[in-house]
Parts: sequence; C-alpha cells; structure tokens
Amino acid sequence: MTQAKVFPVDVSTLQERVYQELRSALLQGRYAPGETVTIRALARALGTSEMPVREALQRLVAEKVLQQTPARSIQVTPLTRERYDELTRIRMSIEGLATRLATPFFDAPSIKSLKRLNLEMSYATEANDRLSVLQNNQEFHFTIYRTARSPQLLEIIETLWLRSGPFLASAYSGPERPEEMFARAAKVHDRLIAALERRDSRAAMYAIMLDIKSAAAWYRRYCDFGPPV
Repeated sequence: MTQAKVFPVDVSTLQERVYQELRSALLQGRYAPGETVTIRALARALGTSEMPVREALQRLVAEKVLQQTPARSIQVTPLTRERYDELTRIRMSIEGLATRLATPFFDAPSIKSLKRLNLEMSYATEANDRLSVLQNNQEFHFTIYRTARSPQLLEIIETLWLRSGPFLASAYSGPERPEEMFARAAKVHDRLIAALERRDSRAAMYAIMLDIKSAAAWYRRYCDFGPPV
C-alpha cells in the first residue's frame, strides 16, 4: 500500500489549511521535481472536496512552486542543475544570515528541542522512515530560522525551501540510498548545536552553510536533473 504524502485536514478554515498542508508537503520534500499532482487524488487524500484543492494548487502555481503543463496537468516545477546550483548559493547566504541572527536568542529549552529533533532524525534514518527524516530535518532548520525573529527573512527562506525541497524526494527515489547523506547531516547538526550552545554566531553560520553545501554535493552526484532550459 502506497504511503500517503499528504494528511487529512480539519474542515475549519478549509482553504487555508489545504494550502498549508500542501506547502508542508513540498517543504519537507514529499514530492519530487516534475511529479504530477491531480486535484481528485489530493482531495481524496486530504478528505476534502476538489474546490479548496484547486484553489490551493492555483496559489502554488502563482508562486512558481508548481506549474501547469501544456496538457493542463499540474506538476512540481522541474529543476535543472543550473537552477539547483543557484538555489544552493542563495540558500547558503540567506540561511547563514538567519542562523547568525538567531544565535544570541538561543536558550536551554531551544537547544534541547534541536537535540531532540536531530536525534529523532538519526533514529528515522536508521529505520529508513522517510517521512520522519524529512519532517524532523525541516523542523530542525526552521526552529533556527524562526528564532532569528525576522518574519521577512523567514518568508524568503520558506520560498527557497518550497522550490528546493522536492530534491529531498529525489534523494529517496534514486538508485543510491541517502542514509549516508542524512547521517552526515546529523553530525553537522551536532556541530551546529554546539556552536549555538556557546553563542558562537560565526561558527553556527558556517555550520549551516556546510550542511546545505554537503547535501547539495550529494544531490549533484546522485540525483537526476532535467535538461537545461
């Protein structure tokens, strides 16, 4: 039985909740670049009518996260190697800045939360629990970015993740299993946590940049990219 990539939502504020669930799925890499999504299948998985799904998809198309094909189907926007490399450079700069800004605000409970998320990601990696790996990785990063207390910076990072997150799905669907890459990421996360604990903003910034760069190197080596545009 195929594991659902989206989860049922409450009917309150339905349109927004459907949109947010689809955003979460894309942020966490539950959908691969170029993957086709259908209104009927999504509505069934979410437990809703087709109307809020259609409206959510239209919003994501407008944000250039999804695209409409000439055949009028909706697909996750394919990313070429060139676009991915550009996104990686931007992410390293923007997320490095957010981490540097967040460092002075980290307290003991926040550090404890990061350690828990990283440990759960490690356990999920060993168990090959794909969804848990992706969820914990995304929450780990955004715990840091939210702590920067910069709403506009957070919004920019979310947009970048919406466009690059689908590569996480590619990591799991390719011929090379990504356990080694995620295990290495957990070690870099430990290094990042240690820098945050000692309030070393420079070391924390370089650790997050290393995390992004290391994952990107793995993707460039093992994941398929679309043709240049």
